[in-house]
Amino acid sequence: MAVLTPPGDPVGRSPVSTMRLYQTSQGIARADDDDELAVLDVPHPDISALLSDTDVDAAHAPIRARLSKSDAVLLAPNSPAAKLILVGANYRSHIKEAGLQTPTRAMGLPVPAAAICAPFASITLPAEAPTMVDYEGEIAVVIGRAGRDIPAGSGWDHIAGLCVANDVSARDVQLAGMQNGRVTDIEKIIRGKTFPSFKPIGPCILTADDIRDRPLTLTTRVNGSQRQHADTSEMLFDFGQVVEQISATIDLTCGDIILTGTPSGVGLADNRYLRAGDVVEVDVDLIGTLCNKVC
Repeated sequence: MAVLTPPGDPVGRSPVSTMRLYQTSQGIARADDDDELAVLDVPHPDISALLSDTDVDAAHAPIRARLSKSDAVLLAPNSPAAKLILVGANYRSHIKEAGLQTPTRAMGLPVPAAAICAPFASITLPAEAPTMVDYEGEIAVVIGRAGRDIPAGSGWDHIAGLCVANDVSARDVQLAGMQNGRVTDIEKIIRGKTFPSFKPIGPCILTADDIRDRPLTLTTRVNGSQRQHADTSEMLFDFGQVVEQISATIDLTCGDIILTGTPSGVGLADNRYLRAGDVVEVDVDLIGTLCNKVC
């Protein structure tokens, strides 16, 4: 597996052994350098299926085509049959800004995966609730090995990789399902988070030999202005723990995607909601950037 040192990596930090896999209109592709993608000659329909196949080494899979990254049509790197699970209140700064109670464990909310869209697709303001649409930059875990009641310390064994996500929400619809901080109508909360185009995911799935021990930095910008900036050391529950704790109540299968929470700086905190024409970028070092125009 190639050792890549991302641009701007702090001096003195050890390089991380990584592989980035992209879902493209031409199939699964591997980034062999910064500018080119190698389309793999594999039969797997999606990346999680490829990574869960222990008989195939994605880092050395045969190549059937090469294309410029700038010319590639990138799709969301998810399996159509996968579950989408949202985790809230997992960054200390967001818990403080939102006045939430600190949870004792990660709680997952399964929502329809139809809201997932491509990493550079437009975010559409819903006609019924266009005025309080908010962003939440997050890091998503992609499950590569099924499990239920996964024991402590084993969560990473079930992770295929990580990608970037934006947990877009219509806050007025979402908050109509809550009263005094308590959930009163779960269907309204789910609806507020799952309008079409409300879950951009991508631009790739990052696999890594030692990424589990390295903090990742997440930054969200709206029209070039920074709104969120934090690293994963701020999480209450790390990626492995999230997987373990979610598996206590949800059967996890290959390809499932878990959004693992957002840091402070969301629009809800100061009424800076998204408007038509805005451009939202969510960037995570080592993984990449989502860029979505609001329309």
